[in-house]
Amino acid sequence: MRRFLVLALLLLMSFGCGKKVPVGQNSQLVENDRELYLNAMQAMKKSRFIQARLLLQTLLETYENSEFTAPAKYAYAESFYREAGHGNLLSAESEFQKFVTFFPDHELADDAMMMVAMTHVRQLERPDRDNTEARLAELELKNLIETKPDSPLSQEAKDKLRGVEELLAESILGPAKQYYMRRAYPAVIDRCEEILKKYPDFSGTDRVLYLIGETYRKSSKPEQGATYYAQIVRDYPTSDLVNDSKKHLVELKVPVPDPNPLAVERAKQRAAEGKGLLGLGLFKGGGAAVSTDTKAASVKNPVGALSIEAQP
Repeated sequence: MRRFLVLALLLLMSFGCGKKVPVGQNSQLVENDRELYLNAMQAMKKSRFIQARLLLQTLLETYENSEFTAPAKYAYAESFYREAGHGNLLSAESEFQKFVTFFPDHELADDAMMMVAMTHVRQLERPDRDNTEARLAELELKNLIETKPDSPLSQEAKDKLRGVEELLAESILGPAKQYYMRRAYPAVIDRCEEILKKYPDFSGTDRVLYLIGETYRKSSKPEQGATYYAQIVRDYPTSDLVNDSKKHLVELKVPVPDPNPLAVERAKQRAAEGKGLLGLGLFKGGGAAVSTDTKAASVKNPVGALSIEAQP
């Protein structure tokens, strides 16, 4: 009996130590990390984003400590961004957020933060539509400005935030005008005061002030509107609403103020920069366009070549 057990054990050991399957250079089960990244970049170059993501995911799951881990995560997120479409932009936002979480001190962290904001900037609606994306873009841009004040992208974030806030202010002013037409005067005042509080640099502030003045005038409280007419004359000397504001002040027997010299100088400067306020009137307005271009890092360099191509 013992002899049979020994023979059986030897037989099992012989099967366990059978021939190894030869793995030649051309039959590797998994490419090395550099090859995976190179191939992913080539797929990105040809806009084969699904293929690129599969290669990058293999790299990330197979080589945990690879020197390509951070750029691969960034490229993985950017593949969704470049493929575009609402669903892909949602995925891009999530993946760029993960990059910031995993690599908060990486040199690409601020770029990833900008790209999170850009997923919302690319989906901005007109002021009379849903402002959800604008509010999310505002939140992300403020986050970048506050947490990375020394970032090379800080000024770009401030410029984009300015445009987003213009759009948000217009999205509040639109309903205020509708309330005015329906004579729902308390609602007009509430929304106009919200704009003045949240967006003090709004380029349409003169329109907001005039709407408040007109609201008080139509609601039999013209004396309360005098302050707003006077502010237009004093602080917005180039506004098309100045003459009407002066007329109402004269009607109310309230002194017409002189323009603030600083406001005059500011208006000249804005005009020289091509940023003069438009004479949009009480019931007109639009909202500033926000550029979808960005200086945030890409897997492509400024001349369009993939970053991997510049490496030795």
